[in-house]
Amino acid sequence: MGKIAFLDIDGTIRAFDGTIPDSAIEAIHEARRRGHQVCISSGRALDQIEKRIIDIGFDGIISGTGSYVVYEGKSICHEYFPKALFLEMTETLIKNGCILQFQSHDKTCILESQTDSFIRLGEDLQRMLGEGAAALAEPPETAARAEDLEKMEKILYFSDDFSNEQVKALWGDQLYIVPLSFPNPRKWGGELSPVTVNKAEGIKSILKLSGHSTEDVVAVGDSNNDIEMIAMAGLGIAMGNGTEGVKAAADAVTDTLENDGLYKAFKMAGMIG
Repeated sequence: MGKIAFLDIDGTIRAFDGTIPDSAIEAIHEARRRGHQVCISSGRALDQIEKRIIDIGFDGIISGTGSYVVYEGKSICHEYFPKALFLEMTETLIKNGCILQFQSHDKTCILESQTDSFIRLGEDLQRMLGEGAAALAEPPETAARAEDLEKMEKILYFSDDFSNEQVKALWGDQLYIVPLSFPNPRKWGGELSPVTVNKAEGIKSILKLSGHSTEDVVAVGDSNNDIEMIAMAGLGIAMGNGTEGVKAAADAVTDTLENDGLYKAFKMAGMIG
């Protein structure tokens, strides 16, 4: 049996300006031709993963930082907030000046009352990342009330007034909390998921079906929400453009995305020639 690789998207397969290096696509295709399996392992909700990325060809998809997992075309795991906790968090965060985005595998939305604030946030983010990030300035669909939303897997929050430490003080024992995996135009922000959710847990759900062991796992990522999967993998590789936290957890550090970092990571792992 070959290896099984789990790849983050933003900063690993895809640059924040939208560029996907040809070498990354080549590495994925060659690895699969050689009998290895390759899976996405992303903080993105499933409906936010671009078709052009999925069309590269993968054996599985871990989305929402482990909230929703698909393997060989079948959904095998779905974790989401208890409704009471979701409503408590939403009410408190909005009262404290946070802009929120809600994510599930089949829906990404904001509250109607925050549309203008979200548009300004997206415009600021686009200015930071350039025209290639234009889609980030477009608001998703809206909901009139948080009460109308069901089975939400993740909340992204942005604020100049409510710190990350305040969020942790309120819900640190009930949530998996990581910094945003893309540049933040506000002072504070983060990604909030149920405490049982992270990418390593998503990988474990796939290993139960794939027949691979943790020693067969190659994990490649660049952000703090990749730390758990990097640490549990038989070979955890941080991108050269990764955070200091993910580099500290890794067994090896490859080059940056722009300098064929993913291709070089697959070479390190012996998955391609």
